[in-house]
Amino acid sequence: MTHLIRAAERCFALAMQIVPRHHRFQTTLLLARATVPLFVHTAAYQEQSIKNFHRPDEIVLFLLLNALTKNGTHFDLEIVVEGYQHVERAYAKGKGVLVTGHHAALTLLMVRFFHDKKLRPVVLTPDDNLRAPGTSVRTDTIQPSRMFLLHLRSKLREGKLICAMPDRAKHHGRRTIEFETPAGPVIMAPAIIEVAARCGAAVLFTEVRVAGHQLVSTIAAPAASSADDASAIVTDFISFVRERTAPAAAAASSSQTNTNRFDYVSLPADRR
Repeated sequence: MTHLIRAAERCFALAMQIVPRHHRFQTTLLLARATVPLFVHTAAYQEQSIKNFHRPDEIVLFLLLNALTKNGTHFDLEIVVEGYQHVERAYAKGKGVLVTGHHAALTLLMVRFFHDKKLRPVVLTPDDNLRAPGTSVRTDTIQPSRMFLLHLRSKLREGKLICAMPDRAKHHGRRTIEFETPAGPVIMAPAIIEVAARCGAAVLFTEVRVAGHQLVSTIAAPAASSADDASAIVTDFISFVRERTAPAAAAASSSQTNTNRFDYVSLPADRR
């Protein structure tokens, strides 16, 4: 079944090559909104929807864009970013920048945004073949390991911009904490924020959403009083996640109620 899914992704990516590159994102966005019923029962969709971080159309958009990237169909991407000045100021100091966000799928598109800004982001991920979305450019990564915090510290001390998501699927002993949000409980490993604070690196928070016909991102900084205080930065991150998940959770809940009124075609999903 996995082979069929991959074949379907390849066919979709190949068909999209007929569309001019500068129109591919908008075309994919329209397809995402039209094909939600085909995805709602798939494992890949449900894996994202259970978090209540995104609306159904946003989840499908992520899945479709990911299929394009994996299969070499490039697309132009423009994200309207509120708060980019925080990145500019922090990066100019040369002490490293840690950009964090909860595991809302579209937030991965910020890697492409930073790539387009020539910031050469380093991503904390188990995917050693991660490409900037919509390109064939492999992104520098830090692989999870017993030494990853040391690697993270080294990259920050080199002045790099690091992208990472500190929330986790399950608890890992005393290394994680749990907090409530409108989307439900979130488990978080604060170690990466603690390392950044000890290095004197800037810690910023971000999220990406669809608004109308475009992608909109928010980049926020901790309170000025939280500077270099890891526990205070963690508290600010928790507040950011709670604030950003409130409208998403409400929209996801409403959409789920509406989609439950219909019978949809069930398609298997690639869990990669």
